[in-house]
Amino acid sequence: MTSMEIVLVRHGRPLIERRRTGIADPGLDPYGEWQAERVSNWLAHEPIDAIVTSPKARAIETVTPLMTRLGLTNEVIDDLDEIDRGSATYIPTDLLPTEGGDYWDKIIAQEWDEIGWDPPVVFTDRVRGAWNDLLANPRGDHVVVGCHGGTIRSVLAAVIGENTPQFQVSMQFASITRVMVENGHPRIISANETGHFDADRIAARGPMNTHADMEG
Repeated sequence: MTSMEIVLVRHGRPLIERRRTGIADPGLDPYGEWQAERVSNWLAHEPIDAIVTSPKARAIETVTPLMTRLGLTNEVIDDLDEIDRGSATYIPTDLLPTEGGDYWDKIIAQEWDEIGWDPPVVFTDRVRGAWNDLLANPRGDHVVVGCHGGTIRSVLAAVIGENTPQFQVSMQFASITRVMVENGHPRIISANETGHFDADRIAARGPMNTHADMEG
């Protein structure tokens, strides 16, 4: 039996960015940088073979401390980008209802072309294409994927066979979601792990390296 664990990491909390032209690509705010350090310190105890990211700065910066600790570089996969990949505005999702203004109104109205978003079906198709490539062409036995909440939700929907683009599950900033792939068949191990914010890890143990000895 061949197996691979894919560790999906949502990016940490980003800065707000509003541009007149071009595509918004903010990095992490100070809290997001702290989240990146926490999640990277946690995952550094696992036998990571490869790190894959979306092209967005917020996704790359979240796993940069992990790359530094392990001496790895990231493979960028464009199709792992978020649904808003062409938008000139980025506002963290928890602030959209209060800070989004006209941008939030257009999201609610589903005016995708106006705000630089992919239509949900297009987004779902491209993410699942990238996911299927990861399954068909393993980058290692233990792979970290730095990406986005919407990207992770689309992957989980594919794993459970949910076809609706509106599939929803909570994903906090810098959370961890794990998928085990055995003989090409994926199954969800965990979703939205956040224990790394409150505990320090000594070592990973167990057959899937998902259990930990902890301090604090």
